[in-house]
Amino acid sequence: MPAKLQPTNHPSYCIDGDTVLWHGRPLWAKDGSPLPVAHPRAFRCIAGRWFTDGEHVIVQAQQGSGSVYYYFYRIEDPDLATFEVLNERYARDARQAYYITGKTIRTRSPQAFRPLAYQGWRWPENGPLEPVECVHAYYAVDHEAAYLNGKRIAGADGATVVGFDGSYIADASHVYYHGRRIEADRASFVVAPNGDGPLQMTDRIGPIDHGKRQTVIDNGEAERWRDFFTALPALQDYWWHRLQAPAARPREVEYGGHRLTGLDPDSFAAHELRLVHGLPGVFCGDARGIHWLYSCGEGHCELIPLSTQPITGLRQLDEHYVSDGVTVFFVPNHYETPQALRKVDPAAFTVLRGGWARDAGRAFYLGTVKKGVAPQALRLEGCYAWDADQLFCDGKPLKVGVPHDTLQVPHPGFLLAGDQLFFGRRPVSARRVHLPTLEFLDHDFARDRKHAYIVGYISLVAIDGADPASFRVLGKGRAADAMREYDARALKDATAPAD
Repeated sequence: MPAKLQPTNHPSYCIDGDTVLWHGRPLWAKDGSPLPVAHPRAFRCIAGRWFTDGEHVIVQAQQGSGSVYYYFYRIEDPDLATFEVLNERYARDARQAYYITGKTIRTRSPQAFRPLAYQGWRWPENGPLEPVECVHAYYAVDHEAAYLNGKRIAGADGATVVGFDGSYIADASHVYYHGRRIEADRASFVVAPNGDGPLQMTDRIGPIDHGKRQTVIDNGEAERWRDFFTALPALQDYWWHRLQAPAARPREVEYGGHRLTGLDPDSFAAHELRLVHGLPGVFCGDARGIHWLYSCGEGHCELIPLSTQPITGLRQLDEHYVSDGVTVFFVPNHYETPQALRKVDPAAFTVLRGGWARDAGRAFYLGTVKKGVAPQALRLEGCYAWDADQLFCDGKPLKVGVPHDTLQVPHPGFLLAGDQLFFGRRPVSARRVHLPTLEFLDHDFARDRKHAYIVGYISLVAIDGADPASFRVLGKGRAADAMREYDARALKDATAPAD
């Protein structure tokens, strides 16, 4: 370090005259401007990222985690005599508490404000579970409330809050996950390690994963909990114990090798529907409601409630839309949860094709309202749809320079707009294709006065050596001219772009 630089009690900070440097750079505010330091020569580290210049507290904060931007800010009126750093993110003085992003926490009991301690579990190589004392990095409490990232958690009673592993906390009445109250039985809620794997959470009713009740319990799930319940015999009358006693087990629904909890066996029904691209999706339920059976992979499933209507009211409208008689749902694909369409009367809802639908006053494409479209005037041909004012290709706007009542679709993937031809959204060069003589022979082949074409993956592609005058279609995927025959699949693959 050059002789003129004064060291501080932190190896990354030093003082150059009246300037505090971090890694050789003067401290800066969030907007990049120089950060005022009242007494540079008094600058010292209190702990971690918390510093003081003898009058203010100076904090090193950051934006982002993957791509990090560091900056500094001042706490203007701290009580330095009582200021205490609690961990990397929280601090307090006699009047209030602080979070490292610059949030001041107006606690009514600052003397009690602290990061939340909790009991975790360690599973040794040999022997039973061992409790371990831990401290949350992001949760804090005082006498009145609990906090996550410096923000008060609505409804949480700080006086009774306890912490758990895996971003869970609980007060005397409720359980919270990432600061949000969840459906769980507080009295029986426990968190368990899973050998060397992820944590597991449960109450007496059933397992909880990422804050959500698991509504599908199969034999594999029960086996994953065996070591935990065996090691803790004091826990009794949980769902796991009930599964071990089939005679005492209440009647439950089993479907596809999974036990579905909370459904009525007498009115249960499941419908495996063919959805987008013909892939299956499972809707099931009973007299009290309809659920989407979501496959989470590796044999795991989850029941996601969709409707309180009986399963007998479920109707498939096409590969994208289903209805329970009261609500219309859009199904994005076979692995995403169906989405309810707002303010849609199923009786007035009409499925058109290609993802398009309409009700009395609106047009929809793949579940999204297309504003300004006259639904009753909407015309659909191939991948195109239009009314008098708007034109779409695969649901995306397309601008052309001719009146829409003159548009023609000579092939499902091509649009003729005056003297301009489009393949999808891409214009086809008139220098390559002679539009006045262009004719589409079928789905795969076309010709004009100069060339015969294969309808390729990205446009019309001239077939080398083909004679357009004698070129004709022989059957599906096959054509010929006076000299040879042509296979559509082979030609499309041979002319496909490299990517």
